[in-house]
Amino acid sequence: MAKTTYTHKSGAEAAHETQGKHHVVGIGNLRVFILPDGPFWFAQGLEIDYGAQGDSIEDAKKNFEDGLEATIDLHLKIYGNIESILEPAPSGVLIEAARDLELLELYTQVSRHSAKVRQMPSFPFSGIDYFARKSKVA
Repeated sequence: MAKTTYTHKSGAEAAHETQGKHHVVGIGNLRVFILPDGPFWFAQGLEIDYGAQGDSIEDAKKNFEDGLEATIDLHLKIYGNIESILEPAPSGVLIEAARDLELLELYTQVSRHSAKVRQMPSFPFSGIDYFARKSKVA
């Protein structure tokens, strides 16, 4: 069994284990910035450049979690690893998140993924820290 671990300076971690054609990926302590986007909410990963939109904060979180799982599955199927998704968000997003820290709420969730068996239900997330503005800005 081969195992690769990635650690971001923020404390976010990703681990990728392979055994033959089977892959298991765990991601923890991922920070996600949630901000209003017109009538919607947008969840943007800070340690990874991935984002998802929703009608509410909870919807944006769910779409982020489901989309991240699908993105990881696709990267495992195409590349056999998760290295290409471990790029941080653009500097403008990081600056905006740093500017709004006093307005944000913290959420935590974690996920495990199996690229081989896509039909299995995903495990609940815990280890993702969500930061959301408390209200929409007019």
